[in-house]
Amino acid sequence: MKKAAFLTLGCRVNQYETQCVREELLSAGFEEADASENCDLYFLNTCAVTGESVRKGKQTLRRFLRKKEQNPETVICLCGCFPQGDRSELFDGVDVLAGNTRKGELAAILTDYCNTPASRRVPMDLREDISRPRAYEQMQLCRSHNARAFVKIQDGCNSFCTYCYVPLVRGRVRSRGAEEIFSEVTRLRDNGYREVVLTGIETGAWGTDFSEPRNLCDLVEELAEHSGIERIRFGSLKPTLFDDAFCKRLSAIPAVLPHFHLSLQSGSSRVLSLMGRKYDRSREEEAIANIYRYFPDAGLSADLICGFPGETDEDFADSVSLVQKANLLHTHIFPFSPREGTRAALMKQTVSAEEKKKRCAELLEIAKASGTAFSQKRVGKHYRVLCERIRDGAMLGYTENFIYTKTPVQEGVRIGECYEVALSEQRTFSVETMIVSGELTRNG
Repeated sequence: MKKAAFLTLGCRVNQYETQCVREELLSAGFEEADASENCDLYFLNTCAVTGESVRKGKQTLRRFLRKKEQNPETVICLCGCFPQGDRSELFDGVDVLAGNTRKGELAAILTDYCNTPASRRVPMDLREDISRPRAYEQMQLCRSHNARAFVKIQDGCNSFCTYCYVPLVRGRVRSRGAEEIFSEVTRLRDNGYREVVLTGIETGAWGTDFSEPRNLCDLVEELAEHSGIERIRFGSLKPTLFDDAFCKRLSAIPAVLPHFHLSLQSGSSRVLSLMGRKYDRSREEEAIANIYRYFPDAGLSADLICGFPGETDEDFADSVSLVQKANLLHTHIFPFSPREGTRAALMKQTVSAEEKKKRCAELLEIAKASGTAFSQKRVGKHYRVLCERIRDGAMLGYTENFIYTKTPVQEGVRIGECYEVALSEQRTFSVETMIVSGELTRNG
Protein backbone atom coordinates (compact mmCIF):
# COMPACT_ATOMS: atom_id res chain seq x y z
CA MET A 1 0.00 0.00 0.00
CA LYS A 2 1.44 3.36 -1.08
CA LYS A 3 1.64 6.17 1.46
CA ALA A 4 0.43 9.70 0.66
CA ALA A 5 0.78 12.92 2.65
CA PHE A 6 -1.53 15.88 2.08
CA LEU A 7 -0.68 19.46 3.01
CA THR A 8 -2.93 22.47 2.35
CA LEU A 9 -2.04 26.14 2.59
CA GLY A 10 -4.64 28.87 2.31
CA CYS A 11 -8.39 29.15 2.13
CA ARG A 12 -11.36 26.87 2.71
CA VAL A 13 -11.68 26.28 -1.02
CA ASN A 14 -8.17 24.82 -1.03
CA GLN A 15 -9.08 22.70 1.98
CA TYR A 16 -12.17 21.39 0.21
CA GLU A 17 -10.26 20.57 -2.97
CA THR A 18 -7.52 18.74 -1.07
CA GLN A 19 -10.10 16.68 0.78
CA CYS A 20 -11.74 15.66 -2.51
CA VAL A 21 -8.39 14.50 -3.95
CA ARG A 22 -7.50 12.79 -0.67
CA GLU A 23 -10.81 10.92 -0.57
CA GLU A 24 -10.36 9.55 -4.09
CA LEU A 25 -6.75 8.53 -3.49
CA LEU A 26 -7.61 6.69 -0.28
CA SER A 27 -10.42 4.91 -2.13
CA ALA A 28 -7.85 3.95 -4.78
CA GLY A 29 -5.76 2.17 -2.14
CA PHE A 30 -3.40 4.83 -0.79
CA GLU A 31 -2.72 5.03 2.94
CA GLU A 32 -2.61 8.49 4.51
CA ALA A 33 0.59 9.38 6.36
CA ASP A 34 2.05 12.40 8.07
CA ALA A 35 4.13 14.76 5.93
CA SER A 36 7.12 14.13 8.21
CA GLU A 37 7.17 10.45 7.17
CA ASN A 38 8.77 8.95 4.07
CA CYS A 39 5.91 8.77 1.58
CA ASP A 40 5.35 7.61 -1.97
CA LEU A 41 3.35 10.77 -2.72
CA TYR A 42 3.44 14.30 -1.33
CA PHE A 43 0.45 16.43 -2.31
CA LEU A 44 0.88 20.18 -1.72
CA ASN A 45 -2.02 22.58 -2.39
CA THR A 46 -0.76 26.16 -2.18
CA CYS A 47 -1.84 29.76 -1.69
CA ALA A 48 -0.44 32.92 -3.30
CA VAL A 49 -2.59 35.71 -1.90
CA THR A 50 0.41 37.33 -0.19
CA GLY A 51 4.16 37.15 -0.51
CA GLU A 52 4.21 35.37 2.86
CA SER A 53 1.94 32.61 1.59
CA VAL A 54 4.23 32.08 -1.41
CA ARG A 55 7.22 31.90 0.94
CA LYS A 56 5.50 29.19 2.99
CA GLY A 57 4.68 27.26 -0.18
CA LYS A 58 8.30 27.37 -1.35
CA GLN A 59 9.54 26.38 2.09
CA THR A 60 7.24 23.35 2.22
CA LEU A 61 8.13 22.35 -1.33
CA ARG A 62 11.85 22.42 -0.47
CA ARG A 63 11.15 20.09 2.45
CA PHE A 64 9.41 17.63 0.15
CA LEU A 65 12.20 17.88 -2.42
CA ARG A 66 14.70 16.89 0.27
CA LYS A 67 12.56 13.82 0.90
CA LYS A 68 12.72 13.07 -2.81
CA GLU A 69 16.54 13.28 -2.73
CA GLN A 70 16.51 10.45 -0.19
CA ASN A 71 14.05 8.42 -2.28
CA PRO A 72 14.03 9.31 -6.02
CA GLU A 73 10.87 7.25 -6.58
CA THR A 74 8.86 9.68 -4.43
CA VAL A 75 6.22 11.62 -6.38
CA ILE A 76 5.55 15.30 -5.65
CA CYS A 77 2.34 17.00 -6.80
CA LEU A 78 2.21 20.79 -6.54
CA CYS A 79 -1.07 22.56 -7.24
CA GLY A 80 -2.98 25.71 -6.32
CA CYS A 81 -2.46 29.43 -6.68
CA PHE A 82 1.35 29.47 -6.35
CA PRO A 83 2.14 27.44 -9.49
CA GLN A 84 -0.89 28.90 -11.29
CA GLY A 85 0.42 32.45 -10.85
CA ASP A 86 4.15 31.86 -11.14
CA ARG A 87 4.16 30.34 -14.62
CA SER A 88 7.76 31.37 -15.32
CA GLU A 89 9.18 29.72 -12.18
CA LEU A 90 11.14 26.52 -12.61
CA PHE A 91 9.78 23.70 -10.48
CA ASP A 92 12.64 21.24 -10.80
CA GLY A 93 11.91 17.97 -9.06
CA VAL A 94 8.12 18.40 -9.12
CA ASP A 95 6.45 15.50 -10.93
CA VAL A 96 2.92 16.86 -11.42
CA LEU A 97 2.08 20.58 -11.66
CA ALA A 98 -1.64 21.35 -11.58
CA GLY A 99 -2.30 25.01 -10.80
CA ASN A 100 -6.03 25.63 -10.34
CA THR A 101 -7.30 23.63 -13.29
CA ARG A 102 -8.03 19.92 -13.74
CA LYS A 103 -8.05 19.30 -9.98
CA GLY A 104 -11.02 17.00 -10.47
CA GLU A 105 -8.78 14.70 -12.53
CA LEU A 106 -5.80 14.78 -10.18
CA ALA A 107 -6.59 11.68 -8.13
CA ALA A 108 -6.85 9.46 -11.21
CA ILE A 109 -3.74 11.03 -12.77
CA LEU A 110 -1.71 10.60 -9.59
CA THR A 111 -2.84 7.00 -9.13
CA ASP A 112 -1.64 6.12 -12.63
CA TYR A 113 1.55 8.15 -12.21
CA CYS A 114 2.50 6.49 -8.91
CA ASN A 115 1.84 3.05 -10.39
CA THR A 116 4.15 3.77 -13.32
CA PRO A 117 7.76 2.57 -12.85
CA ALA A 118 9.99 5.51 -11.91
CA SER A 119 12.20 4.96 -14.98
CA ARG A 120 9.20 5.63 -17.26
CA ARG A 121 7.77 8.67 -15.50
CA VAL A 122 7.79 11.99 -17.33
CA PRO A 123 7.01 15.26 -15.43
CA MET A 124 3.50 16.53 -16.17
CA ASP A 125 2.36 20.15 -16.40
CA LEU A 126 -1.46 20.28 -16.28
CA ARG A 127 -1.71 24.07 -15.89
CA GLU A 128 -3.99 25.99 -18.24
CA ASP A 129 -4.74 29.67 -18.90
CA ILE A 130 -7.24 30.60 -16.19
CA SER A 131 -8.11 33.96 -17.79
CA ARG A 132 -10.21 32.39 -20.53
CA PRO A 133 -13.91 31.72 -19.78
CA ARG A 134 -14.33 28.16 -18.53
CA ALA A 135 -16.95 25.96 -16.91
CA TYR A 136 -17.04 24.97 -13.26
CA GLU A 137 -14.85 21.89 -12.74
CA GLN A 138 -16.65 19.24 -10.70
CA MET A 139 -15.20 17.65 -7.59
CA GLN A 140 -17.07 15.40 -5.17
CA LEU A 141 -16.88 14.92 -1.41
CA CYS A 142 -18.43 12.23 0.77
CA ARG A 143 -16.56 12.80 4.02
CA SER A 144 -14.55 15.54 5.70
CA HIS A 145 -11.60 15.75 8.06
CA ASN A 146 -13.69 18.10 10.22
CA ALA A 147 -16.96 17.78 12.11
CA ARG A 148 -18.21 20.64 9.91
CA ALA A 149 -17.97 19.90 6.21
CA PHE A 150 -16.96 22.54 3.67
CA VAL A 151 -18.97 22.43 0.44
CA LYS A 152 -17.61 24.38 -2.52
CA ILE A 153 -20.40 26.07 -4.48
CA GLN A 154 -18.49 28.34 -6.87
CA ASP A 155 -15.05 29.36 -8.08
CA GLY A 156 -13.48 32.56 -9.37
CA CYS A 157 -14.06 36.27 -8.75
CA ASN A 158 -15.04 39.21 -10.97
CA SER A 159 -14.26 42.01 -8.51
CA PHE A 160 -10.56 42.72 -9.23
CA CYS A 161 -9.98 44.71 -6.03
CA THR A 162 -6.76 46.69 -6.28
CA TYR A 163 -4.92 44.65 -3.62
CA CYS A 164 -6.15 41.19 -4.62
CA TYR A 165 -4.31 38.60 -6.69
CA VAL A 166 -7.05 35.97 -6.57
CA PRO A 167 -8.91 36.70 -9.87
CA LEU A 168 -5.58 36.33 -11.69
CA VAL A 169 -5.10 32.78 -10.39
CA ARG A 170 -8.72 31.64 -9.98
CA GLY A 171 -10.35 33.21 -13.04
CA ARG A 172 -13.86 34.57 -13.42
CA VAL A 173 -16.96 33.51 -11.49
CA ARG A 174 -18.33 30.09 -12.37
CA SER A 175 -21.04 28.49 -10.27
CA ARG A 176 -21.61 24.87 -9.40
CA GLY A 177 -24.97 23.45 -10.44
CA ALA A 178 -27.61 23.36 -7.70
CA GLU A 179 -28.34 19.65 -8.23
CA GLU A 180 -24.67 18.74 -7.70
CA ILE A 181 -24.64 20.77 -4.48
CA PHE A 182 -27.86 19.10 -3.24
CA SER A 183 -26.42 15.69 -4.02
CA GLU A 184 -23.18 16.35 -2.15
CA VAL A 185 -24.87 17.82 0.93
CA THR A 186 -27.32 14.90 1.03
CA ARG A 187 -24.39 12.46 0.90
CA LEU A 188 -22.68 14.27 3.74
CA ARG A 189 -25.89 14.23 5.79
CA ASP A 190 -26.31 10.50 5.15
CA ASN A 191 -22.73 10.00 6.34
CA GLY A 192 -23.54 11.64 9.67
CA TYR A 193 -22.66 15.31 9.13
CA ARG A 194 -24.95 17.80 10.85
CA GLU A 195 -23.43 21.04 9.57
CA VAL A 196 -22.06 22.31 6.25
CA VAL A 197 -20.26 25.52 5.35
CA LEU A 198 -21.04 26.78 1.84
CA THR A 199 -17.85 28.27 0.52
CA GLY A 200 -16.24 29.61 -2.62
CA ILE A 201 -13.79 32.21 -3.84
CA GLU A 202 -16.69 34.71 -3.89
CA THR A 203 -19.45 32.71 -2.22
CA GLY A 204 -22.09 35.42 -2.61
CA ALA A 205 -21.63 35.45 -6.40
CA TRP A 206 -23.17 31.97 -6.76
CA GLY A 207 -25.65 31.85 -9.62
CA THR A 208 -24.82 35.25 -11.11
CA ASP A 209 -23.17 33.62 -14.14
CA PHE A 210 -26.12 31.36 -15.06
CA SER A 211 -28.03 32.10 -18.27
CA GLU A 212 -30.98 32.79 -15.97
CA PRO A 213 -29.21 34.42 -13.00
CA ARG A 214 -29.97 33.19 -9.49
CA ASN A 215 -28.78 34.23 -6.03
CA LEU A 216 -27.54 32.61 -2.87
CA CYS A 217 -30.96 32.71 -1.19
CA ASP A 218 -32.44 30.65 -4.03
CA LEU A 219 -29.81 28.00 -3.46
CA VAL A 220 -30.14 27.89 0.33
CA GLU A 221 -33.94 27.71 0.29
CA GLU A 222 -33.86 24.72 -2.04
CA LEU A 223 -30.89 23.14 -0.28
CA ALA A 224 -32.64 23.20 3.10
CA GLU A 225 -35.76 21.71 1.51
CA HIS A 226 -34.07 18.97 -0.56
CA SER A 227 -31.14 17.86 1.60
CA GLY A 228 -32.53 17.90 5.11
CA ILE A 229 -29.22 19.19 6.46
CA GLU A 230 -29.58 20.52 10.01
CA ARG A 231 -27.14 23.46 10.07
CA ILE A 232 -25.89 25.76 7.27
CA ARG A 233 -23.13 28.34 7.50
CA PHE A 234 -21.36 30.43 4.86
CA GLY A 235 -17.86 31.43 3.92
CA SER A 236 -16.92 35.10 3.61
CA LEU A 237 -19.64 37.35 2.16
CA LYS A 238 -19.59 40.95 0.96
CA PRO A 239 -21.78 43.50 2.77
CA THR A 240 -23.49 44.40 -0.52
CA LEU A 241 -25.33 41.07 -0.35
CA PHE A 242 -27.18 41.90 2.86
CA ASP A 243 -30.04 44.09 1.73
CA ASP A 244 -33.38 43.91 3.53
CA ALA A 245 -34.93 41.38 1.13
CA PHE A 246 -31.96 39.01 1.32
CA CYS A 247 -31.86 39.03 5.13
CA LYS A 248 -35.62 38.56 5.40
CA ARG A 249 -35.58 35.51 3.10
CA LEU A 250 -32.54 34.01 4.80
CA SER A 251 -34.04 34.42 8.28
CA ALA A 252 -37.03 32.29 7.24
CA ILE A 253 -34.79 29.23 6.68
CA PRO A 254 -34.43 27.37 10.03
CA ALA A 255 -31.20 25.61 8.98
CA VAL A 256 -29.33 28.92 8.48
CA LEU A 257 -27.27 29.66 11.57
CA PRO A 258 -27.06 33.25 12.87
CA HIS A 259 -23.40 33.81 12.09
CA PHE A 260 -21.99 35.72 9.13
CA HIS A 261 -18.43 36.55 8.16
CA LEU A 262 -18.27 39.90 6.38
CA SER A 263 -15.48 40.88 4.01
CA LEU A 264 -15.36 44.52 5.17
CA GLN A 265 -11.60 45.32 4.75
CA SER A 266 -11.88 48.90 6.04
CA GLY A 267 -14.25 51.23 7.86
CA SER A 268 -13.19 54.21 5.75
CA SER A 269 -15.13 55.07 2.60
CA ARG A 270 -12.03 56.72 1.14
CA VAL A 271 -9.86 53.62 1.67
CA LEU A 272 -12.61 51.35 0.37
CA SER A 273 -12.58 53.40 -2.84
CA LEU A 274 -8.79 53.06 -3.12
CA MET A 275 -9.21 49.31 -2.63
CA GLY A 276 -11.71 49.12 -5.48
CA ARG A 277 -14.46 47.84 -3.18
CA LYS A 278 -17.90 48.60 -4.61
CA TYR A 279 -19.45 49.90 -1.39
CA ASP A 280 -18.81 52.55 1.23
CA ARG A 281 -19.07 52.89 5.02
CA SER A 282 -22.81 53.60 4.92
CA ARG A 283 -23.42 50.36 3.00
CA GLU A 284 -21.43 48.42 5.61
CA GLU A 285 -23.53 49.91 8.40
CA GLU A 286 -26.74 49.18 6.49
CA ALA A 287 -25.73 45.53 6.03
CA ILE A 288 -24.93 45.14 9.72
CA ALA A 289 -28.23 46.75 10.75
CA ASN A 290 -30.17 44.45 8.40
CA ILE A 291 -28.49 41.36 9.82
CA TYR A 292 -29.27 42.33 13.41
CA ARG A 293 -32.86 43.20 12.45
CA TYR A 294 -33.57 39.69 11.18
CA PHE A 295 -31.01 37.77 13.27
CA PRO A 296 -31.03 39.54 16.69
CA ASP A 297 -28.61 37.05 18.27
CA ALA A 298 -26.25 36.96 15.29
CA GLY A 299 -22.52 36.68 15.75
CA LEU A 300 -20.61 38.73 13.19
CA SER A 301 -17.00 38.29 12.18
CA ALA A 302 -15.05 40.37 9.70
CA ASP A 303 -11.81 40.85 7.80
CA LEU A 304 -10.01 44.19 8.12
CA ILE A 305 -6.75 45.42 6.56
CA CYS A 306 -4.52 47.92 8.37
CA GLY A 307 -2.04 50.18 6.61
CA PHE A 308 -3.41 50.19 3.06
CA PRO A 309 -1.51 52.71 0.88
CA GLY A 310 -2.88 56.15 1.67
CA GLU A 311 -4.57 55.14 4.92
CA THR A 312 -4.41 58.09 7.31
CA ASP A 313 -4.93 58.20 11.07
CA GLU A 314 -8.49 59.37 10.38
CA ASP A 315 -9.11 56.42 8.06
CA PHE A 316 -7.81 54.01 10.68
CA ALA A 317 -10.07 55.64 13.27
CA ASP A 318 -13.00 54.84 10.97
CA SER A 319 -12.06 51.15 11.08
CA VAL A 320 -11.83 51.31 14.88
CA SER A 321 -15.29 52.87 15.16
CA LEU A 322 -16.74 50.27 12.78
CA VAL A 323 -15.51 47.40 14.96
CA GLN A 324 -16.98 49.09 18.03
CA LYS A 325 -20.34 49.93 16.46
CA ALA A 326 -20.76 46.52 14.80
CA ASN A 327 -20.35 44.57 18.06
CA LEU A 328 -18.12 42.09 16.24
CA LEU A 329 -17.54 38.69 17.82
CA HIS A 330 -14.42 37.83 15.79
CA THR A 331 -12.20 40.17 13.80
CA HIS A 332 -9.45 38.93 11.49
CA ILE A 333 -6.89 41.72 11.19
CA PHE A 334 -4.15 41.81 8.56
CA PRO A 335 -1.36 44.29 7.89
CA PHE A 336 -1.39 45.35 4.24
CA SER A 337 1.14 43.35 2.24
CA PRO A 338 1.69 44.42 -1.39
CA ARG A 339 1.24 41.54 -3.82
CA GLU A 340 3.21 41.78 -7.05
CA GLY A 341 0.87 41.86 -10.02
CA THR A 342 -1.83 43.95 -8.33
CA ARG A 343 -2.55 47.68 -8.73
CA ALA A 344 -2.05 48.31 -5.01
CA ALA A 345 1.55 47.09 -5.28
CA LEU A 346 2.22 50.06 -7.59
CA MET A 347 0.72 52.58 -5.16
CA LYS A 348 2.99 54.67 -2.96
CA GLN A 349 3.46 52.78 0.31
CA THR A 350 2.65 55.56 2.77
CA VAL A 351 2.34 53.51 5.99
CA SER A 352 5.52 52.15 7.55
CA ALA A 353 5.86 48.57 8.74
CA GLU A 354 6.08 49.83 12.33
CA GLU A 355 2.87 51.82 11.97
CA LYS A 356 1.05 48.85 10.41
CA LYS A 357 2.11 46.70 13.34
CA LYS A 358 0.97 49.35 15.81
CA ARG A 359 -2.44 49.75 14.15
CA CYS A 360 -2.98 45.99 13.98
CA ALA A 361 -2.18 45.65 17.69
CA GLU A 362 -4.50 48.51 18.64
CA LEU A 363 -7.36 47.18 16.53
CA LEU A 364 -6.84 43.68 17.90
CA GLU A 365 -7.28 44.90 21.48
CA ILE A 366 -10.48 46.71 20.53
CA ALA A 367 -11.70 43.62 18.68
CA LYS A 368 -11.01 41.46 21.74
CA ALA A 369 -13.03 43.83 23.89
CA SER A 370 -15.87 43.69 21.39
CA GLY A 371 -15.84 39.89 21.35
CA THR A 372 -15.73 39.71 25.13
CA ALA A 373 -18.69 42.06 25.45
CA PHE A 374 -20.64 40.01 22.91
CA SER A 375 -20.15 36.75 24.79
CA GLN A 376 -20.64 38.34 28.23
CA LYS A 377 -24.15 39.42 27.26
CA ARG A 378 -24.98 35.79 26.48
CA VAL A 379 -23.82 34.20 29.72
CA GLY A 380 -26.55 31.88 31.00
CA LYS A 381 -28.14 31.43 27.57
CA HIS A 382 -28.53 27.95 26.13
CA TYR A 383 -27.16 27.01 22.71
CA ARG A 384 -26.78 23.94 20.54
CA VAL A 385 -23.07 23.24 20.15
CA LEU A 386 -21.59 20.94 17.52
CA CYS A 387 -18.88 18.86 19.19
CA GLU A 388 -15.82 19.35 16.97
CA ARG A 389 -13.06 18.04 19.26
CA ILE A 390 -12.68 16.33 22.62
CA ARG A 391 -9.45 17.30 24.37
CA ASP A 392 -8.26 17.12 27.98
CA GLY A 393 -11.68 16.10 29.25
CA ALA A 394 -13.51 18.91 27.45
CA MET A 395 -15.80 19.21 24.45
CA LEU A 396 -14.82 22.01 22.04
CA GLY A 397 -17.23 23.46 19.53
CA TYR A 398 -19.18 26.49 18.33
CA THR A 399 -22.62 27.76 19.23
CA GLU A 400 -25.07 28.65 16.47
CA ASN A 401 -23.78 32.24 16.52
CA PHE A 402 -20.14 31.06 16.56
CA ILE A 403 -19.06 31.50 20.16
CA TYR A 404 -16.25 29.00 20.75
CA THR A 405 -17.04 26.93 23.83
CA LYS A 406 -15.17 24.58 26.13
CA THR A 407 -17.46 22.26 28.08
CA PRO A 408 -16.57 19.46 30.52
CA VAL A 409 -17.26 16.25 28.67
CA GLN A 410 -19.80 13.67 29.83
CA GLU A 411 -20.14 10.00 29.05
CA GLY A 412 -21.57 9.36 25.61
CA VAL A 413 -20.51 12.68 24.05
CA ARG A 414 -19.34 12.13 20.47
CA ILE A 415 -17.59 14.27 17.89
CA GLY A 416 -20.00 15.36 15.17
CA GLU A 417 -23.10 15.45 17.39
CA CYS A 418 -24.90 18.51 18.80
CA TYR A 419 -25.42 19.15 22.51
CA GLU A 420 -27.23 21.80 24.52
CA VAL A 421 -24.80 24.02 26.43
CA ALA A 422 -25.34 26.90 28.87
CA LEU A 423 -22.63 29.56 28.66
CA SER A 424 -20.82 30.46 31.87
CA GLU A 425 -18.67 33.37 33.02
CA GLN A 426 -15.17 32.00 32.49
CA ARG A 427 -13.23 33.08 29.41
CA THR A 428 -9.74 32.48 28.14
CA PHE A 429 -7.84 33.63 25.08
CA SER A 430 -5.83 31.34 22.83
CA VAL A 431 -3.91 33.50 20.34
CA GLU A 432 -6.83 35.49 18.86
CA THR A 433 -9.54 32.94 19.69
CA MET A 434 -11.79 33.55 22.69
CA ILE A 435 -12.96 30.38 24.45
CA VAL A 436 -16.08 30.61 26.62
CA SER A 437 -16.72 27.94 29.23
CA GLY A 438 -20.05 26.15 29.24
CA GLU A 439 -22.04 23.53 31.06
CA LEU A 440 -23.65 20.59 29.27
CA THR A 441 -27.37 20.75 30.09
CA ARG A 442 -28.69 18.12 27.71
CA ASN A 443 -26.80 15.16 26.29
CA GLY A 444 -27.85 14.99 22.65
